[in-house]
This record gives sequence, C-alpha cells and structure tokens, in this order.
Amino acid sequence: EMGRVVAFSGRILEKNEKLAKYVNSPETPLFRKGRVLYALDKARRAILDAREAILCEGQIDVIRCHAAGIKTAVAAQGTALTEDHARLMKRYTDAVVILLDADPAGQAASLRSAEILLNEGLSVSIATLPKGEDPDSLVRKQGAEALVKVVAAAESVVVFQVRLLASREKLETEAG
Repeated sequence: EMGRVVAFSGRILEKNEKLAKYVNSPETPLFRKGRVLYALDKARRAILDAREAILCEGQIDVIRCHAAGIKTAVAAQGTALTEDHARLMKRYTDAVVILLDADPAGQAASLRSAEILLNEGLSVSIATLPKGEDPDSLVRKQGAEALVKVVAAAESVVVFQVRLLASREKLETEAG
C-alpha cells in the first residue's frame, strides 16, 4: 500500500499452457499474495477521489489501464480474490467494477470475486470485455476510449449473471 517493494513478479510472454502466466516471489512474512493488491499505492488517491476501484486480472492489464487514464485499476497478486483483498478495498472505496477476461474462466472468476466483494458490503458491477480481449489487448487494438466505454457500461452482478446464464441455456425450453 505504501509503495515499498515486498516481492517481485514476472510474466510469461509466450503462450505456454504448461507454465503459469505470472510467476511471483515466494510468500514471506512481508509478502502474502492474498493480502496484496498490485498498484494500490499508485491507485489509492484516484480510488478515494472516484469512490470506485477497478479490479483487473493481472499486472499488465493494470499497467495498460493506468496508461489509458484509468487510474483506479488494481489486481490481485496471481491468486484469486480473497476476503483480505476485499477488506483492503473497503478501506478506500464502497464500489468496485470487476474487469476480468471475457472467457469462461474470467466470467466464473468475476462471479466468485463479486460474491466476496458483496459479502464485504461493497457495491459491485461487472464490465464485459469483447470476446477474446483483455484490458491490455483492447487498448492496444482499439485505443483507450474503447476500454473507458467498457468500464462505463458495467452492469450489476445480477444482470451480468442472468445474461450469462441466458447465453448458456436454451430459454425456449422448460428446463432453460
């Protein structure tokens, strides 16, 4: 939170399904992945001013968001969002926009993260990226304005979940 180095992280640049996308320092008494939000030291003032945080999946996404002018972006450190992360966010804001990848894993992670954040008493919405995009790739391909529009169009968790389930089920059937 104070901008002091507590660990290091690297990202695999070439796609390799056998390797983790991010590789972090091992946990120490100073570094617990479940308690550290990447870029919180940079985003803290903007989060307080905007009264909203943007939760991304990885560090590169956060860096791209900040470069695009979205200064409230943070990310969990190579782990799923935890109750400690939610409590840390609650110290600075009452609202969080989840901005995770649009693939099925990202959608599931969005819903899991939303549950944790809601349990902490935060207002939660979910921004839906175009299929196959993450914040980094969207800004590189379409510019910062495209990402700003995605964030501005974030919808409530309930609307997101209903839309997601409707896309997976045949609603014209009784079971659907």
